[in-house]
Amino acid sequence: MGKKPQDYEPDRWSSRDVALWTTAELAVATLQGNLAGMPVTAVPFALRLSNAGDEGVYAHGAFRLLDYRAPGDGSYAYNSSTMLATGRGAVPLMIGVAAVRAMGNAGRGSAAASLAIPRWLQIEQGTLAVSNYGFYLHTATAVLAWDWHSIHFAELIGPGALRIQGQSPQGLVNWIIESEWAELVFFFWAGVRNPTHPQYVTRTWLPEEWLTRAFVFSRSEPGVGQPSSAQFQRIRGQLRP
Repeated sequence: MGKKPQDYEPDRWSSRDVALWTTAELAVATLQGNLAGMPVTAVPFALRLSNAGDEGVYAHGAFRLLDYRAPGDGSYAYNSSTMLATGRGAVPLMIGVAAVRAMGNAGRGSAAASLAIPRWLQIEQGTLAVSNYGFYLHTATAVLAWDWHSIHFAELIGPGALRIQGQSPQGLVNWIIESEWAELVFFFWAGVRNPTHPQYVTRTWLPEEWLTRAFVFSRSEPGVGQPSSAQFQRIRGQLRP
């Protein structure tokens, strides 16, 4: 199994750390009105969330998409078959077969009832691309584009996990996006759609304990994507609540 978005490597600046540090840099640039000056990432699909020519992809990485649904509808194949036996021992045999059949039906019924209970199920995976106008879910079969105004609700439910509710062409959706870039999606969305969101105001999207970790690494030998002490102090100073 691959690492979950929240997994860190204790002695190494990981891809998760790079994502959060980049999120912090992009957040500061956005708050200062300098997002357009930040590096953008090339993607293999056409951007279509803005006609102004100023759309750019600022991050991309793997994602898993979960939907709240029931795997089944509660139905199952009921075994109503009968067995007719004759001769010595026929009655005990028929009783035994009936008991086994009843146990089988009960087991199938219980399994079907369990499958009728809604739960979070993975429905897609691929690459998440985050732009200043929304995000794209690039899967094996399609490129799904979501602008910020199509999302009515967003909440970080854990590290690297963002729950969203919104309006798609097929109707309302209730999803969880698991990605190292979930916090960036939330920051961009909240800044446009809900700047008074409690998680936005209290900076839940960049936890204090992670900033402590980043500070420690900024004082050590430099690594790929790792901030220097001066870079950390500059960003940290701009992100104080």
